[in-house]
Amino acid sequence: MIKLLIGMALVFSGCAQHKTASMKQTVYVYSDAGAGKDSLEQTFCTLRALVPDGYNVESIDAQGIKEGSWRREAALLVMPGGADLPYVKKLQGVGNQQIKQYVHQGGAYLGLCAGAYYGCHEVVFDKDGPLEVVGTRELAFFSKKAVGPILAPYDYRNNSGARVAWIRVDLPDFPTSLPFFYNGGPGFEEAQNTPGVRILGTYAQNEIPAILYIPCGKGRVILSGVHFEYDPEKLDPKDPYFKVLIPTLQKHQTQRKAFVKRLLGLLIE
Repeated sequence: MIKLLIGMALVFSGCAQHKTASMKQTVYVYSDAGAGKDSLEQTFCTLRALVPDGYNVESIDAQGIKEGSWRREAALLVMPGGADLPYVKKLQGVGNQQIKQYVHQGGAYLGLCAGAYYGCHEVVFDKDGPLEVVGTRELAFFSKKAVGPILAPYDYRNNSGARVAWIRVDLPDFPTSLPFFYNGGPGFEEAQNTPGVRILGTYAQNEIPAILYIPCGKGRVILSGVHFEYDPEKLDPKDPYFKVLIPTLQKHQTQRKAFVKRLLGLLIE
């Protein structure tokens, strides 16, 4: 009997270890061509501070995404802010197929600014302007257009396009309006009339959808035109375009962090 009990204990112990080892506990952040240096720093700092206990936050490059083994342990894939066209160059074809399969089979995708443009069927950026980028994208988690910049012209040379974006939040137990850092992000055309899409936030300045939650197969997607991951404490106060934004953003730090945690809760099961 004792031997039987020991054997059963070892079996259950092995099952528990196998379950723990197979849990998807890694949040991957794309950290290859196109990802902005400041965006990456802010994304890593915020995620490492606010993801639930037991989750790791790691970088992944385009080759790693194409190879595909990351999907076995991925709780979430994050495409940060930066520039969308290098994402296309690096991930077109095999990389995007891996991402789509991962999400539709039960994974989660968070697209921030450039990563949000990239997650839509069509990108319309600075149309008829000097930085124009217009074209379709393979991921197409949102079946319509991402159109931007919404609040101010974007400039790759400096932060003159940075703004405080006041967002009307549609989540229980949150203030109806919160300020987030903005620089070049999109709004989402026809989101109000797209089946299955839930609008989590709207630009107060123009009533254009700013943050979307989208079920995709068995998975989940959040696309955001604003940088809710940006911590004002990590913005350079010597930058003339940042210093006017920082005081407003600092006043709402507690609510910003709570908001990020709530969105992570929608993505990570």
